[in-house]
Amino acid sequence: MLFMRNNVIQLQMATLKPDSYQGALEAHRRRLIVDAARRVFEKSGLEGASIRAIAQAAGCTTGAIYPHFAAKEEIFAVVLSESLLAMSQAVSRAVRETTLPAKALRRATSTIYKYYDSRPSELTLALVLFNGDRPRKLGRGLDETLKQQLDGLLALLAEQVRKTTQKPFLPMVRIEAMALFTYLVGLLVLKHGGRIDVLGNNASVLLAHYIKNMVARLADFEPGGR
Repeated sequence: MLFMRNNVIQLQMATLKPDSYQGALEAHRRRLIVDAARRVFEKSGLEGASIRAIAQAAGCTTGAIYPHFAAKEEIFAVVLSESLLAMSQAVSRAVRETTLPAKALRRATSTIYKYYDSRPSELTLALVLFNGDRPRKLGRGLDETLKQQLDGLLALLAEQVRKTTQKPFLPMVRIEAMALFTYLVGLLVLKHGGRIDVLGNNASVLLAHYIKNMVARLADFEPGGR
């Protein structure tokens, strides 16, 4: 076999019927490919990665990958999609833990910050979505799917913004959510690039300060001004 299986997988498959066994085996192979690709992408990025490098990391031949994925971009899309899904689920859980809008906004923001702060390599992968050349690199279909996932995450933030302000105004809600996310990502990029320390600041403190001022601003907001 092209892939090494651990004892747990072997025991599980031994009890499966032939059709189920084959399906489980294919799913296991696909999982190994995606996990190996994640390591390659984290090390080399999308541009530096190759199917050959992914195959070497997965312990298989390149020919074993193509039945599952036509190109490295397809695997990258799966890796990034799983990351966005995991973070969105974490944010959803965080906001359900409180009924106070301002607290929910803080929890949502903190969850995104902590997720990427503890997984800087996933942040690097996610930054591909902010590359204007991504449709060409990923293809229109994959790009649109990933963009929809990112939009879903921003919608979670926007909903907390809407609940926090006394008089919601949809265009403002979207702008505030995007500004918050952009500020958050910028802080993380500066922190993990070693630039925040040079400025003598702490990223989490700056984020808390931004949210505090944002909540106060939202509480006083009136469409069209006063």
